[in-house]
Amino acid sequence: MHAPLAHGPESNRIQVNVRSEIDPLKVVAMRWAIPYRTSWRDVVSVLSASVRAQLRHNSWADYRYEVVRTQQERVVQVMRDHGVTVLFLDNVPGVHSQHYTRDIAFGIDDAVFVGRMGTRYREPEQQALASLAPRLSTVVRLERGRIEGGDVMLYGDKVLVGLSEATDAAGVSELRRLLAVRNSPRELILIPFAHRGVIHLDTKFNIVADHCALFTRASFGPDTLRWMEQHFDLIEATDAETRGLEINTVALGNGHVIVSAQSERLATRLAQRGLTPILVDYSEVTRWPGSFRCTTLPIERAA
Repeated sequence: MHAPLAHGPESNRIQVNVRSEIDPLKVVAMRWAIPYRTSWRDVVSVLSASVRAQLRHNSWADYRYEVVRTQQERVVQVMRDHGVTVLFLDNVPGVHSQHYTRDIAFGIDDAVFVGRMGTRYREPEQQALASLAPRLSTVVRLERGRIEGGDVMLYGDKVLVGLSEATDAAGVSELRRLLAVRNSPRELILIPFAHRGVIHLDTKFNIVADHCALFTRASFGPDTLRWMEQHFDLIEATDAETRGLEINTVALGNGHVIVSAQSERLATRLAQRGLTPILVDYSEVTRWPGSFRCTTLPIERAA
């Protein structure tokens, strides 16, 4: 079920190590966007109730491929400037959401868990892991249910899992089972939402530093908000900031956080807490509902 994969030269092996959202990022997987063309997959995917709910609650627009590529290149350069090794996964023809790499898998401690995509349209995206998986020290594959990486977040000894449109109870149960098989001491905490149409947890709540998180109040019920307030210094995003995916930042470690160039107010709040926001224009990428965290899949963070 979760045997280490030992193919290829030892020098090419990558020791998976992801124990938090904020430790210094060392190795990350990404994938370039592909030119946008409407396909039958787009039409079929819109017919599902889940996708229709997402369309109602999020902004969607066709993206300009060349601009997305330029903005991705800028993020890659920022990460490399901070000592991050960026690995590029193979592209999958005809799937226009594939540059949101976070959702196909997620790291927990010394293993990469291959999730199960929430829609048939996105299932082919995981084919790109075929070339990377043999280099990873440990890979675990979920066999049932639905769960995507944008719903999975590490906090202390806990694994937070958002119950978005992409993740269901069967997927949560499967993850819980696999953590038990691996003798993981982590506690799994479910994060429900107060309304339908949530793409992923990391579009409504995101950990940016030790006990500090961005969030939008409207997406959570009283019990969840109470739990968050007990554990985090919360920075509340406005409705406009939330819709602009400004919560979806990515932490590089040592207090450095990549944020949207439009996020001047949130950047000020982060700086007031001793963090260093790095503002990057990702406005073309966010024409679909995903930003910095969505387009990066951490493989190694230095503990």
